[in-house]
Amino acid sequence: MLTTFIDFLKRFLFGPSRTQPGVSPFALGQGPARLLIMRHAEKTGDDLDRHLSAQGQKRAEQLATYIPQQFGTPDFLIAAKSSKKSQRPHDTIAPLANALSLKINETFDDDETDALVEHMGRSDTYAAKFGVISWRHSDISALLAALGAPNGSYPQMWDPAVFNRILDISFRDGVSPHVRQIIMPF
Repeated sequence: MLTTFIDFLKRFLFGPSRTQPGVSPFALGQGPARLLIMRHAEKTGDDLDRHLSAQGQKRAEQLATYIPQQFGTPDFLIAAKSSKKSQRPHDTIAPLANALSLKINETFDDDETDALVEHMGRSDTYAAKFGVISWRHSDISALLAALGAPNGSYPQMWDPAVFNRILDISFRDGVSPHVRQIIMPF
């Protein structure tokens, strides 16, 4: 609750993120080396249903093999905190977590992007590691901004009909993040 208020206050006073575009928010030697950021898989269309549709469940199952085969084995998984309205970020990477015997960190709400980035920069758990983040489309651009992604390297507004895009962000030189947009083949 306090973290949500602090993030709200930061956004009110300073705008969406204080990270400069094209500049890593992480001090040299801290924070992850690489992140795959994606929107949760397809929903059912029923506003009261918190879970994935059959198509979304199929996508989640495919991600469990696609991600390790295409990108390597992640060291950690993060999903936007489950809410009364949605458990979809968790459900999207649950098959991957099961396949790799990894725990999903669901500590942060989707609007707590600055707090998540600050947490990753402070904890050795993420230092020089590779992770996957499943988020809600409404706050993916804020997350990329908080990560210092260069302007124009990611969609400013995520199309609500798009479920097959992955943003691959790397912090190669410890200074400037590099973003690639990848379309899943399924």
